Amino acid sequence: MKDLALFTWTHNEYEDIFPVYFGNIKKYFSELAKSYVAINQLSEEISDDHLQLINDERNFYSDRIISCLEFVEEDYILYMQEDFILYDKVLIEEFNNCFDYLKGGEVSCIKLIRSGFDTLTEEKSNNIYKSCDFLSAVHQATIWNKSHLIHILEELNPQTLRDFEVNGNASHIMKKLGYESTFYFDESSPKRGGHFDSKVFPYIATALIKSKWNTDEYFTEINQLSEDYNIDLNRRGCL
Repeated sequence: MKDLALFTWTHNEYEDIFPVYFGNIKKYFSELAKSYVAINQLSEEISDDHLQLINDERNFYSDRIISCLEFVEEDYILYMQEDFILYDKVLIEEFNNCFDYLKGGEVSCIKLIRSGFDTLTEEKSNNIYKSCDFLSAVHQATIWNKSHLIHILEELNPQTLRDFEVNGNASHIMKKLGYESTFYFDESSPKRGGHFDSKVFPYIATALIKSKWNTDEYFTEINQLSEDYNIDLNRRGCL
C-alpha cells in the first residue's frame, strides 16, 4: 500500500484516546506503511511511527486541514479520527480491492461504512455501491483521492469541521465538481444505530459522542477496550 497513507485528524484534548486508537491500528492493520496525524500541537502520546503535522487553531478548519494534507506525499489517504477505533482485523484482500477500484479513477472516495440512508440500488463493483447524494462526503473512515478532497475543501472553505458535513455541504460540492462517492457493504453486516457495521474495516463509528464513551451502541467493544488498555470509563463518562 505504498500509494496510501493513514491520515488522522485529531486534537490534543483526546490524548487519553491515543493509546487505544493507535494501539488497535497497529494490532489490526499493521499493513499501513505511512501515517500522518493532523493535530493542534505536538503530543508525546503519539509515537514516532506517526508523523505529526501541526495546524493553527486560529485558522479556519479548511486552512488547517489543507495545510496538513499538502504535506502528505501519497496520492491517496485513509481518512480517520481518533475515535474511529478498530475492534477487529481489517479484511486486507477486500480492503485492497476497494483501494484498487479507487485507483482506477472512476470515483473520488470509498466510505468503509454504510449509512442508514445509503441504498444498494447501484453496485459499482463487488460490494462497492454508489453513495446517496446527500452523504457523499462525510467524516467517517474513508479512502480518498487526496487531490479531490483538497479541491472539495477549497471550494467549500468550511470554517469548522461541522461545516463540512452539515446540510450536506461537502456532498453538494462533490456533485457540483462531478466527483462520485461510493461505499463498501457486505450484506451480512447488521445495522447498528445510524450505520451498518463495517465488515471490511470493523471500527467503532464513533467511540465518543459529545466526548463521552458511546456505550449505548458499542457496549461490548468499548468494555473490551477498557480491559485491554486499562481505561477508566468514568473519567469521560458513558452515554
